[in-house]
Amino acid sequence: MREAMAKKEPEFEYKDEKVYEVSSFLQGYMKRNNIKSMTPDECADILASNEILPNDLGPKPGFNFRQMLRDGRDGLIPQVKGAYQERPKTRWVINYVDP
Repeated sequence: MREAMAKKEPEFEYKDEKVYEVSSFLQGYMKRNNIKSMTPDECADILASNEILPNDLGPKPGFNFRQMLRDGRDGLIPQVKGAYQERPKTRWVINYVDP
C-alpha cells in the first residue's frame, strides 16, 4: 500500500537530438535579442514557453533544464552549447557562442 501512495520521481532521459534542439534554440534566441548570457531559470522559462522543454518536472521550476546541464557536464549527453559552470555546486551561466 505504501508503494501505491509513494510519489514516483520523474525520470530525466535526454536524447542527443533534444540537447541539440535546446542549444540551437537558445543560441538563436540570444543572437536575435543581442543577449550575451542567460541564467538557467531564464532559459528554462523561455524553453517552456516555446514548448521545447517542460518547466514543471522535478521538485521546482528549472530543475528539468538544470538536470540537462548536469548530465552534459557529467558526460552522459552532449553539453548544452554555451553552458558554463566554474565547478560543481556553483551557478550555471549559458553564454552566447559566436559561430
